Amino acid sequence: MACTGKASTWRSSALMLLALCVSCDAFLSPLSLRPPTLPKRGGIADSARRATPVSKLRMGAEYDLLSGVDVVSVASGESMPVTKAWNKNGGKSLVVLLTHWGDLTCWEYAQKLRYSLPELQEKGVQVTLVGIGGQEAAKEFAESNGIPTTMLYTDSNAACAGALGLSPGFGRDTPQQPQANDASPYLRLLPMLLGVGSPGTLGRVIYGYFGDRSSNPKWIPEQLKRTQTGRFPYVDPATFDALGDGYLRPFELATVRLQNMISVLSRWEQLIPDNKDLIVQQGGTLVFDGEDCTYRYDDKGILVYAPLEEVLAAATA
Repeated sequence: MACTGKASTWRSSALMLLALCVSCDAFLSPLSLRPPTLPKRGGIADSARRATPVSKLRMGAEYDLLSGVDVVSVASGESMPVTKAWNKNGGKSLVVLLTHWGDLTCWEYAQKLRYSLPELQEKGVQVTLVGIGGQEAAKEFAESNGIPTTMLYTDSNAACAGALGLSPGFGRDTPQQPQANDASPYLRLLPMLLGVGSPGTLGRVIYGYFGDRSSNPKWIPEQLKRTQTGRFPYVDPATFDALGDGYLRPFELATVRLQNMISVLSRWEQLIPDNKDLIVQQGGTLVFDGEDCTYRYDDKGILVYAPLEEVLAAATA
């Protein structure tokens, strides 16, 4: 009973800190505040991006590493090699190894990709999303985010991440490493939310509040329109027009993240993987031309994933 109580305490603490980091604007109306000074080129967003490595390994290396890994199709329930899930006959494929189905990175990244699906499909790019966790969690995720189940696959034990050597998260050496002590995995999540073992996370959180005059992410108004109810935080995207248009407005991205956080926390136990050690496992993004990997980005930490502009450029080149 004591161990259960400690685990519950750590879990509650981690989720409370997550709420604090992502959603302090829940108590403040964005329009009641004077817009802060926005970062210019070379500010928070650009410095975080430059610090994140993008690697291109030898032709076929990633394909070979993944060739022995099986995943399960969310649409059909069929188990298959992950390499069977994308084009191998000269076509371009975007393969995103997501974090677990209840992770904020997973939700935000998927929402960005959903907005860009028409562009990718028009260019003939096949999109494959592989998430950590079970089938029911994946279906819940798909319904909540408007993602077709035909492009979703589950990897219950993060075998893809292990094959590619993606970051296992704070306090773990490999994706397959079990919990090294009796402490709850949430004890590993807490430092990551503060940027420990998750470089760039705090910068990305702050970025969501300050906005960016050099960026105009059109997926955000589309996402806000999709969820609007007229009650905060599910606001009409036009709410932010008082701060101008044609750029990422202050609190705009933070509002989307607050919505995602509410959705995730309301069904946390249903979305997270059975293996709680994988709560901190990070993902990655790859673009394949046939069997050759032409682009790879390994996530550095929570909310620090591949820049969408880079991904689209690599996939549609």
